[in-house]
Amino acid sequence: MGDGQNHPLRRNIDRPSKHPDVIRSWWRDPVLTCLEESLVLLEAAHPQGLDSMARTFGAFDDPSWAGVEQFLRHRAELVVASLLAEAQVPFRFNTAAGPDLLMGEEPSCMGIEISSRSPKSLFNLSQTLHEGLRDRGLAHSVSIRTDPIPPVAIRTEVRNAIIEQILPADGSPGVRSLRVMAAPARPEDGIPESWVTITLGGSGTTMTSAPLDSPHMIAMARDVAKNVLRERRKIRQSQTMPTLLIVEVSGADLPDLRSWKQAFDRIWEEQDAFLGMAAMVASSNRRLPTFSFSINPYADTSGIADLVARLSGCPSFQPLSTQLHDGMTTRDV
Repeated sequence: MGDGQNHPLRRNIDRPSKHPDVIRSWWRDPVLTCLEESLVLLEAAHPQGLDSMARTFGAFDDPSWAGVEQFLRHRAELVVASLLAEAQVPFRFNTAAGPDLLMGEEPSCMGIEISSRSPKSLFNLSQTLHEGLRDRGLAHSVSIRTDPIPPVAIRTEVRNAIIEQILPADGSPGVRSLRVMAAPARPEDGIPESWVTITLGGSGTTMTSAPLDSPHMIAMARDVAKNVLRERRKIRQSQTMPTLLIVEVSGADLPDLRSWKQAFDRIWEEQDAFLGMAAMVASSNRRLPTFSFSINPYADTSGIADLVARLSGCPSFQPLSTQLHDGMTTRDV
């Protein structure tokens, strides 16, 4: 799966046994087992481009945040591809410019573009503080809570200021508690200011909770629209062929998709070229991900119908068919 010492999966292989006299069965690790199941499905179907994908997957050797995020995007691509392989949907990996997965041939080729969005938010901040305190030989329990909703992403200057106050660069003792405004209000979207309280010691937990209809989901959807949907490279990809965009959001603090469709349906703009967009949560120890779809109301209905038809054999994409039918019924009324 990965040979490099810094490969993101290496820790699952090298994790020590809880008991010194017992050899740990690393091959039964749930993360590795789950990934292996996906790879078995892909190897059985052996779509074009799989060998290139396998080489790239095994070559990851960057332990930085950027490297891990790139690995997660790559893993998401394999997860989606395994769903298509299991359902015997014909596809191939794209080894050139354009969407990641291709279905059909020119001039009727359709694509699936897969991305990930893992903003440096509360969990990442907690890990950074925890590791920094531990490296200084200090008690490293860190508790974080938010009010009234968690921020989707903490502004860089605020995050840096938090770290400097708790872990001063000169090695001097830092503060043990502080409260800061992590994300400003957006009155036009009904999103309040997000305040974060950080305390050293205590339960050592990061509290990220919000009600189902919380504006946090609206903020998260807008973050995806700004940084993924309307990113320049994604715009170019959406214009090469009819394409579905999938964004893996498992790395967010609150990957709750129950109200995703309602939040994203209000964000589409006439110039958006993707046929639709799906948020995906792919747990590392579960093979089947969770999707929430939003169809672009400005897209050509026949193109969406073609996409739905090609994916009809895959249960995970069945909600697309339901949304298309509901949308056409609404238009007919």
